[in-house]
Amino acid sequence: MSQYQAAPPHPGPHPTGHTRRAARRPGTLAALVWTSVLSSVAAIVGAVLVFAGGDGMAEDNINDVIQDHPDVVGLPSGTSAADLKALSGPMWDEMISDRAGTLSARAGFAIFTALCLLIFALAARKSAAVWARVLITISAVVALFPHFLILSDYEPDSVFVLSLVSLFTAIAAIVLCWLPPVNRFARERKAVG
Repeated sequence: MSQYQAAPPHPGPHPTGHTRRAARRPGTLAALVWTSVLSSVAAIVGAVLVFAGGDGMAEDNINDVIQDHPDVVGLPSGTSAADLKALSGPMWDEMISDRAGTLSARAGFAIFTALCLLIFALAARKSAAVWARVLITISAVVALFPHFLILSDYEPDSVFVLSLVSLFTAIAAIVLCWLPPVNRFARERKAVG
């Protein structure tokens, strides 16, 4: 190993006589951080809406599904939520409770993955370290699962829209993590110190 390979880089003049400049942060890194933040915020706001809505949101959601798509829940066409509520009594309350539990479980998982994505994006903003980008990618991929469930189900409109925003921005964050300018910046930052 030569002295040049073993010696740590220093901020003074480069051996060729040029001074070493700090690596310039690329716009794609800023885009990565902002898309990750937007994905996280959209997921967290959607989850807060679910938690705040509670059983009322679950009941509205079931009423909407019964009104628009009674066949989805196995009812004959023309059946209303009032008909079902009158026939079932305690079963209706159990159905509301189950739906609220499903919505809350998805919201809790979405918050967890959103917080992971947010933390790792904030860690990557200074140096774009490979470890941070790997964890962003893993968090964003895992964060896609609750959003795919939300988008494939009959969720409340506000939750659906926020989930859609979170899903697309998480995909964008995955792509932005590995673009050449971000990789180049990470290498330059690692070489400098």
